[in-house]
Amino acid sequence: MDRADKRGQRTRGDWIARILLTPEVGVLIPIVILCVVTSSINKNFFTWKYFSSILMGSIFIGAASLGQAFASIAGEIDLSVGMNGCLSGVMMAVACERWGLGLIPCLLVGLGMGAFVGFINGFATCKLKLSSWITTLATQFICQGVAVTITQGVPISIRPLGTSPFTRARPLGLTWLFFIFIALLLICDQVVRRTKFGYKLRACGGNPNAAVMAGINVERIKIIAMVLAGLFAAVGGIFDVLNSVSANSDVGSGREFRTIICVNIGGIAAGSGSMLGVGLGVILFHVLWYALRILNVDTNLQLVLIGLILVLAVLLDIQRKRYEARRIAR
Repeated sequence: MDRADKRGQRTRGDWIARILLTPEVGVLIPIVILCVVTSSINKNFFTWKYFSSILMGSIFIGAASLGQAFASIAGEIDLSVGMNGCLSGVMMAVACERWGLGLIPCLLVGLGMGAFVGFINGFATCKLKLSSWITTLATQFICQGVAVTITQGVPISIRPLGTSPFTRARPLGLTWLFFIFIALLLICDQVVRRTKFGYKLRACGGNPNAAVMAGINVERIKIIAMVLAGLFAAVGGIFDVLNSVSANSDVGSGREFRTIICVNIGGIAAGSGSMLGVGLGVILFHVLWYALRILNVDTNLQLVLIGLILVLAVLLDIQRKRYEARRIAR
Protein backbone atom coordinates (compact mmCIF):
# COMPACT_ATOMS: atom_id res chain seq x y z
CA MET A 1 0.00 0.00 0.00
CA ASP A 2 1.53 3.32 -1.06
CA ARG A 3 1.65 6.54 0.92
CA ALA A 4 -1.33 8.05 -0.88
CA ASP A 5 -3.57 5.12 0.11
CA LYS A 6 -2.36 5.26 3.71
CA ARG A 7 -2.95 9.01 3.79
CA GLY A 8 -6.43 8.51 2.35
CA GLN A 9 -7.31 5.86 4.93
CA ARG A 10 -6.00 8.06 7.75
CA THR A 11 -8.02 11.00 6.46
CA ARG A 12 -11.20 8.89 6.27
CA GLY A 13 -10.51 7.50 9.75
CA ASP A 14 -10.00 11.01 11.15
CA TRP A 15 -13.20 12.18 9.48
CA ILE A 16 -15.23 9.30 10.98
CA ALA A 17 -13.65 9.75 14.41
CA ARG A 18 -14.33 13.49 14.30
CA ILE A 19 -18.02 12.85 13.56
CA LEU A 20 -18.41 10.17 16.24
CA LEU A 21 -16.67 12.33 18.84
CA THR A 22 -18.79 15.39 18.04
CA PRO A 23 -20.81 16.12 21.23
CA GLU A 24 -24.17 16.12 19.42
CA VAL A 25 -23.50 12.82 17.63
CA GLY A 26 -22.03 11.31 20.78
CA VAL A 27 -25.35 11.97 22.53
CA LEU A 28 -27.59 11.04 19.60
CA ILE A 29 -26.14 7.53 19.26
CA PRO A 30 -27.09 6.36 22.80
CA ILE A 31 -30.54 7.93 22.36
CA VAL A 32 -31.11 5.77 19.27
CA ILE A 33 -29.69 2.67 20.99
CA LEU A 34 -31.88 3.20 24.06
CA CYS A 35 -34.99 3.67 21.94
CA VAL A 36 -34.31 0.55 19.85
CA VAL A 37 -33.50 -1.68 22.83
CA THR A 38 -36.40 -0.46 24.97
CA SER A 39 -38.95 -0.65 22.14
CA SER A 40 -37.82 -4.21 21.34
CA ILE A 41 -38.69 -5.13 24.94
CA ASN A 42 -41.81 -3.01 25.27
CA LYS A 43 -43.58 -2.12 22.02
CA ASN A 44 -45.40 0.81 23.61
CA PHE A 45 -42.20 2.76 24.22
CA PHE A 46 -41.48 4.02 20.72
CA THR A 47 -45.03 5.00 19.86
CA TRP A 48 -45.51 8.70 19.17
CA LYS A 49 -48.00 8.97 22.04
CA TYR A 50 -45.39 7.81 24.54
CA PHE A 51 -42.39 9.53 22.97
CA SER A 52 -44.27 12.83 22.78
CA SER A 53 -44.83 12.61 26.53
CA ILE A 54 -41.04 12.27 26.92
CA LEU A 55 -40.50 15.40 24.85
CA MET A 56 -43.14 17.36 26.73
CA GLY A 57 -41.73 16.25 30.08
CA SER A 58 -38.25 17.42 29.13
CA ILE A 59 -38.99 21.13 28.78
CA PHE A 60 -38.92 21.95 32.50
CA ILE A 61 -35.43 20.64 33.16
CA GLY A 62 -34.50 21.61 29.60
CA ALA A 63 -35.13 25.32 30.17
CA ALA A 64 -33.11 25.32 33.39
CA SER A 65 -30.35 23.37 31.61
CA LEU A 66 -29.97 26.17 29.08
CA GLY A 67 -29.25 28.53 31.96
CA GLN A 68 -26.88 26.05 33.57
CA ALA A 69 -25.07 25.78 30.22
CA PHE A 70 -24.40 29.54 30.12
CA ALA A 71 -22.93 29.38 33.62
CA SER A 72 -20.86 26.28 32.79
CA ILE A 73 -19.42 27.73 29.58
CA ALA A 74 -18.37 30.77 31.62
CA GLY A 75 -16.52 28.43 33.98
CA GLU A 76 -19.04 28.72 36.83
CA ILE A 77 -21.94 26.67 38.18
CA ASP A 78 -25.43 27.53 39.39
CA LEU A 79 -26.88 25.29 42.09
CA SER A 80 -29.88 27.59 42.54
CA VAL A 81 -31.57 26.98 39.18
CA GLY A 82 -34.16 24.64 40.69
CA MET A 83 -35.36 26.75 43.59
CA ASN A 84 -34.81 30.00 41.68
CA GLY A 85 -37.29 28.68 39.13
CA CYS A 86 -39.65 27.70 41.95
CA LEU A 87 -39.52 31.19 43.51
CA SER A 88 -39.94 32.82 40.09
CA GLY A 89 -43.07 30.74 39.48
CA VAL A 90 -44.39 31.63 42.92
CA MET A 91 -43.84 35.33 42.28
CA MET A 92 -45.66 35.04 38.96
CA ALA A 93 -48.63 33.46 40.78
CA VAL A 94 -48.51 36.12 43.51
CA ALA A 95 -48.62 38.83 40.85
CA CYS A 96 -51.73 37.16 39.44
CA GLU A 97 -53.72 36.22 42.54
CA ARG A 98 -52.70 38.89 45.05
CA TRP A 99 -51.73 41.82 42.87
CA GLY A 100 -54.32 41.28 40.16
CA LEU A 101 -51.90 41.79 37.26
CA GLY A 102 -52.41 40.51 33.70
CA LEU A 103 -50.53 37.77 31.88
CA ILE A 104 -47.62 39.81 30.47
CA PRO A 105 -46.88 41.68 33.74
CA CYS A 106 -47.04 38.38 35.64
CA LEU A 107 -44.57 36.80 33.24
CA LEU A 108 -42.27 39.80 33.59
CA VAL A 109 -42.43 39.56 37.39
CA GLY A 110 -41.42 35.88 37.23
CA LEU A 111 -38.62 36.49 34.76
CA GLY A 112 -37.45 39.53 36.68
CA MET A 113 -37.19 37.51 39.88
CA GLY A 114 -35.08 34.86 38.14
CA ALA A 115 -32.79 37.46 36.59
CA PHE A 116 -32.44 39.25 39.95
CA VAL A 117 -31.34 36.06 41.71
CA GLY A 118 -28.94 35.42 38.83
CA PHE A 119 -27.50 38.92 39.23
CA ILE A 120 -26.98 38.34 42.96
CA ASN A 121 -25.14 35.12 42.12
CA GLY A 122 -22.98 36.85 39.53
CA PHE A 123 -22.24 39.86 41.74
CA ALA A 124 -21.23 37.72 44.71
CA THR A 125 -19.09 35.47 42.50
CA CYS A 126 -17.33 38.15 40.47
CA LYS A 127 -17.27 41.23 42.71
CA LEU A 128 -17.10 39.66 46.16
CA LYS A 129 -14.90 36.81 44.87
CA LEU A 130 -17.01 34.08 46.44
CA SER A 131 -17.09 30.60 44.97
CA SER A 132 -20.07 30.08 42.67
CA TRP A 133 -20.64 26.74 44.42
CA ILE A 134 -21.09 28.41 47.81
CA THR A 135 -22.94 31.45 46.48
CA THR A 136 -25.53 29.53 44.48
CA LEU A 137 -25.95 26.92 47.22
CA ALA A 138 -26.80 29.77 49.59
CA THR A 139 -29.25 31.38 47.18
CA GLN A 140 -30.82 27.96 46.61
CA PHE A 141 -31.78 27.76 50.29
CA ILE A 142 -32.81 31.42 50.36
CA CYS A 143 -35.11 30.97 47.36
CA GLN A 144 -36.63 27.85 48.89
CA GLY A 145 -37.22 29.57 52.23
CA VAL A 146 -38.81 32.62 50.61
CA ALA A 147 -41.05 30.46 48.40
CA VAL A 148 -42.28 28.41 51.37
CA THR A 149 -42.85 31.55 53.41
CA ILE A 150 -44.89 33.20 50.66
CA THR A 151 -47.06 30.18 49.87
CA GLN A 152 -47.25 28.71 53.40
CA GLY A 153 -47.28 25.35 51.67
CA VAL A 154 -50.52 26.13 49.83
CA PRO A 155 -50.61 26.19 45.98
CA ILE A 156 -51.32 29.60 44.44
CA SER A 157 -53.60 29.43 41.40
CA ILE A 158 -53.12 31.37 38.16
CA ARG A 159 -56.53 30.48 36.69
CA PRO A 160 -57.52 34.17 36.36
CA LEU A 161 -54.86 34.49 33.64
CA GLY A 162 -56.87 32.14 31.40
CA THR A 163 -53.83 30.24 30.09
CA SER A 164 -55.43 26.78 30.18
CA PRO A 165 -56.59 26.76 26.51
CA PHE A 166 -53.04 27.60 25.44
CA THR A 167 -51.27 25.06 27.65
CA ARG A 168 -53.82 22.29 27.08
CA ALA A 169 -53.63 22.51 23.28
CA ARG A 170 -51.82 19.58 21.64
CA PRO A 171 -50.31 20.62 18.28
CA LEU A 172 -48.68 17.51 16.74
CA GLY A 173 -49.36 15.72 20.01
CA LEU A 174 -47.09 18.13 21.89
CA THR A 175 -47.66 21.47 23.62
CA TRP A 176 -47.00 25.05 22.66
CA LEU A 177 -44.61 25.23 25.60
CA PHE A 178 -42.45 22.60 23.89
CA PHE A 179 -42.22 24.71 20.74
CA ILE A 180 -41.33 27.76 22.82
CA PHE A 181 -38.54 25.72 24.41
CA ILE A 182 -37.23 24.64 20.99
CA ALA A 183 -37.24 28.28 19.83
CA LEU A 184 -35.29 29.32 22.93
CA LEU A 185 -32.84 26.46 22.38
CA LEU A 186 -32.14 27.51 18.79
CA ILE A 187 -31.74 31.16 19.77
CA CYS A 188 -29.31 30.27 22.57
CA ASP A 189 -27.32 28.06 20.21
CA GLN A 190 -26.94 30.91 17.74
CA VAL A 191 -25.96 33.30 20.54
CA VAL A 192 -23.19 30.97 21.73
CA ARG A 193 -21.96 30.07 18.24
CA ARG A 194 -22.37 33.26 16.20
CA THR A 195 -22.32 36.36 18.38
CA LYS A 196 -19.53 38.41 19.94
CA PHE A 197 -21.00 37.68 23.34
CA GLY A 198 -20.74 33.94 22.64
CA TYR A 199 -17.10 34.35 21.64
CA LYS A 200 -16.35 36.34 24.80
CA LEU A 201 -18.27 33.83 26.91
CA ARG A 202 -16.20 30.92 25.62
CA ALA A 203 -13.00 32.93 26.03
CA CYS A 204 -13.79 33.81 29.65
CA GLY A 205 -14.57 30.22 30.52
CA GLY A 206 -11.70 28.67 28.61
CA ASN A 207 -8.87 31.00 29.65
CA PRO A 208 -9.85 34.01 31.78
CA ASN A 209 -6.30 35.39 31.88
CA ALA A 210 -5.99 35.36 28.10
CA ALA A 211 -9.46 36.94 27.86
CA VAL A 212 -8.33 39.81 30.10
CA MET A 213 -5.24 40.31 27.95
CA ALA A 214 -7.51 40.42 24.90
CA GLY A 215 -9.42 43.31 26.44
CA ILE A 216 -12.52 41.35 27.51
CA ASN A 217 -14.28 42.41 30.69
CA VAL A 218 -14.38 38.94 32.24
CA GLU A 219 -16.37 39.99 35.32
CA ARG A 220 -19.12 41.60 33.24
CA ILE A 221 -19.41 38.60 30.91
CA LYS A 222 -19.62 36.19 33.84
CA ILE A 223 -22.26 38.30 35.57
CA ILE A 224 -24.32 38.32 32.36
CA ALA A 225 -23.90 34.53 32.15
CA MET A 226 -25.21 34.12 35.70
CA VAL A 227 -28.11 36.47 34.97
CA LEU A 228 -28.97 34.33 31.94
CA ALA A 229 -28.75 31.23 34.14
CA GLY A 230 -31.26 32.81 36.51
CA LEU A 231 -33.47 33.95 33.65
CA PHE A 232 -33.74 30.48 32.12
CA ALA A 233 -34.25 28.97 35.57
CA ALA A 234 -37.25 31.29 35.79
CA VAL A 235 -38.46 30.08 32.39
CA GLY A 236 -38.40 26.50 33.71
CA GLY A 237 -40.36 27.58 36.77
CA ILE A 238 -42.89 29.49 34.67
CA PHE A 239 -43.33 26.42 32.46
CA ASP A 240 -44.18 24.46 35.63
CA VAL A 241 -46.74 27.02 36.74
CA LEU A 242 -48.38 27.29 33.32
CA ASN A 243 -48.54 23.51 33.00
CA SER A 244 -50.10 22.90 36.43
CA VAL A 245 -52.06 26.21 36.56
CA SER A 246 -50.67 26.83 40.03
CA ALA A 247 -47.43 27.55 41.85
CA ASN A 248 -46.09 25.19 44.52
CA SER A 249 -43.16 25.73 46.87
CA ASP A 250 -41.85 22.16 46.44
CA VAL A 251 -41.39 22.28 42.65
CA GLY A 252 -37.80 22.38 41.42
CA SER A 253 -36.13 20.54 44.29
CA GLY A 254 -33.19 18.55 42.94
CA ARG A 255 -33.49 20.08 39.48
CA GLU A 256 -30.04 21.64 39.74
CA PHE A 257 -28.35 18.25 39.74
CA ARG A 258 -30.40 17.04 36.79
CA THR A 259 -29.36 20.11 34.83
CA ILE A 260 -25.71 19.42 35.65
CA ILE A 261 -26.14 15.88 34.34
CA CYS A 262 -27.81 17.08 31.13
CA VAL A 263 -25.21 19.78 30.55
CA ASN A 264 -22.31 17.36 31.03
CA ILE A 265 -23.93 14.72 28.85
CA GLY A 266 -24.37 17.40 26.17
CA GLY A 267 -20.64 18.11 26.13
CA ILE A 268 -20.71 21.52 27.82
CA ALA A 269 -17.50 22.50 29.59
CA ALA A 270 -15.75 25.70 30.57
CA GLY A 271 -15.13 27.56 27.32
CA SER A 272 -16.75 25.03 24.99
CA GLY A 273 -19.93 23.23 24.03
CA SER A 274 -23.13 23.85 22.10
CA MET A 275 -26.72 24.37 23.15
CA LEU A 276 -27.87 21.73 20.66
CA GLY A 277 -25.76 19.28 22.64
CA VAL A 278 -27.56 20.42 25.79
CA GLY A 279 -30.92 19.80 24.15
CA LEU A 280 -29.88 16.29 23.15
CA GLY A 281 -28.46 15.73 26.64
CA VAL A 282 -31.85 16.62 28.10
CA ILE A 283 -33.59 14.20 25.73
CA LEU A 284 -31.11 11.42 26.52
CA PHE A 285 -31.65 11.91 30.25
CA HIS A 286 -35.42 11.71 29.87
CA VAL A 287 -35.35 8.82 27.40
CA LEU A 288 -33.24 6.88 29.90
CA TRP A 289 -35.49 7.89 32.78
CA TYR A 290 -38.70 6.86 31.00
CA ALA A 291 -37.10 3.68 29.63
CA LEU A 292 -36.13 2.54 33.12
CA ARG A 293 -39.62 3.29 34.37
CA ILE A 294 -41.43 1.48 31.59
CA LEU A 295 -39.13 -1.53 32.08
CA ASN A 296 -39.98 -1.51 35.81
CA VAL A 297 -36.36 -1.18 36.89
CA ASP A 298 -35.88 -0.73 40.64
CA THR A 299 -35.79 2.94 41.66
CA ASN A 300 -32.41 2.67 43.38
CA LEU A 301 -30.94 0.92 40.34
CA GLN A 302 -32.28 3.75 38.17
CA LEU A 303 -30.12 6.23 40.10
CA VAL A 304 -27.08 3.96 39.69
CA LEU A 305 -27.57 3.69 35.94
CA ILE A 306 -28.10 7.44 35.54
CA GLY A 307 -24.88 8.04 37.50
CA LEU A 308 -23.03 5.64 35.20
CA ILE A 309 -24.38 7.47 32.16
CA LEU A 310 -22.96 10.72 33.55
CA VAL A 311 -19.54 9.11 34.09
CA LEU A 312 -19.55 7.70 30.55
CA ALA A 313 -20.53 11.11 29.15
CA VAL A 314 -17.62 12.76 30.95
CA LEU A 315 -15.20 10.06 29.75
CA LEU A 316 -16.42 10.54 26.17
CA ASP A 317 -15.87 14.28 26.47
CA ILE A 318 -12.33 13.67 27.77
CA GLN A 319 -11.60 11.38 24.80
CA ARG A 320 -12.97 13.98 22.41
CA LYS A 321 -10.71 16.68 23.85
CA ARG A 322 -7.67 14.38 23.68
CA TYR A 323 -8.42 13.59 20.06
CA GLU A 324 -8.77 17.28 19.23
CA ALA A 325 -5.46 18.01 20.98
CA ARG A 326 -3.68 15.27 19.02
CA ARG A 327 -5.22 16.45 15.75
CA ILE A 328 -4.10 20.05 16.36
CA ALA A 329 -0.60 18.88 17.32
CA ARG A 330 -0.11 17.06 14.01
